[in-house]
Amino acid sequence: MSTIYCARHLLYTQAPPLDGGALLEQKGRIVALGSLNEMKKSAPGARVVDFGEAVLLPTFINAHTHLELSHYPAWASAVGVSSAPTGFVDWILRLIKVKRSVNPEMMNEAIRYGLRLCLESGTAAIGDILSWFGGCATYADTPLCGRIFLESLGQDLALTQKLYQQLDAVLQQQEISNFELGISPHSPYTIRPKYMRQLFERCRRDHLACSIHIAESVAETDFLNSGEGELVEKLYAAVNWHQYRPEARMMRPIEFLDERGGLFADQLLVHGVQLSRSEIKAIAAAGAQLVLCPRSNAHLQVGTAPVADLKQAGVGLALGTDSLASNQSLSLWDELSFAAKVYADALSADELFALATTGGARALGLQNQLGELKPGLRCSFQVVRRKEPLRTRTLVETLIAEGQGQKIDTLILDGVSVL
Repeated sequence: MSTIYCARHLLYTQAPPLDGGALLEQKGRIVALGSLNEMKKSAPGARVVDFGEAVLLPTFINAHTHLELSHYPAWASAVGVSSAPTGFVDWILRLIKVKRSVNPEMMNEAIRYGLRLCLESGTAAIGDILSWFGGCATYADTPLCGRIFLESLGQDLALTQKLYQQLDAVLQQQEISNFELGISPHSPYTIRPKYMRQLFERCRRDHLACSIHIAESVAETDFLNSGEGELVEKLYAAVNWHQYRPEARMMRPIEFLDERGGLFADQLLVHGVQLSRSEIKAIAAAGAQLVLCPRSNAHLQVGTAPVADLKQAGVGLALGTDSLASNQSLSLWDELSFAAKVYADALSADELFALATTGGARALGLQNQLGELKPGLRCSFQVVRRKEPLRTRTLVETLIAEGQGQKIDTLILDGVSVL
């Protein structure tokens, strides 16, 4: 049976909002969009669901999460770790201490909790980083989809060989429920360079999705340039990596990445706070994409990504919340509200909205399925109910500005109500 969904406002992604708009759904797909009368004429026998004084809009795509850390605040409190780090490396050390106190079932519960939080904030797809491979089965029961990037790191040769075997065993599944499996070499400072190259070669050879944290902090750029700084003095000392202290490379993050075969089309870079203009040009030329995580960057005091330069260079951008170890929520409504302030001089309201929808869809290879409302795509949307009427002309700007703590009235995924 066909269903017509309508509301006071229908918000596309790449077209002006439609007053009194409606969409026609059949078998979980969008068949047509237009006015309610037009949809009724095209499908006379269709069931009509009217959301009234509300906004019907595309679901969000959260392109960078760490759902296994969704109970981090409670874990940190239990081991006496403050949630207010004094800087980036201090935060890493606290994270290590907390994770060492966590058992597998606690990690699985955190993933389940994180999946629920994503749904409750109007999200349909995620790009999740997973270091606890035993948690893969936890994703089987969620209506969410996207990519799970299996995270790997390590410096010892024997250890990394063992880690690769474990990674390979999981990758044989290719996908888990609605999720495609990929690889995430953690960062330039936590992984043996030859092992990093091996992982990138695997991604390119088998056409696997790949994601890496890059150019996130000054500590990282110091590490790659001089082989010194806080990462060596504090992190390497804390985890007994003294023997892996690097020599001065005199390299920038993207140069280092490219040298190891990690700069390629559809590579999903995360953070990019410390990027230079020449690095941005290199990213654009390679066709790689970048996920912005502004609230996490602010929490860790690492700065703000050069969004104006990224936009000018034509780098594909998406939006992510990162984890609850460095953020207050997994809601892209909250992220958009914050991003509207820090990126005010670089991105319009429509461009910001695109980061959370079409940009995220491209980042996760879902551009022909999600991210906007148009015929042929999956019938997935969120509904935000309003107490006061909105002006169509400023609809997106108003929703983003007031987005902090936004409550979702209804979430439809593939024509099925899940919230």
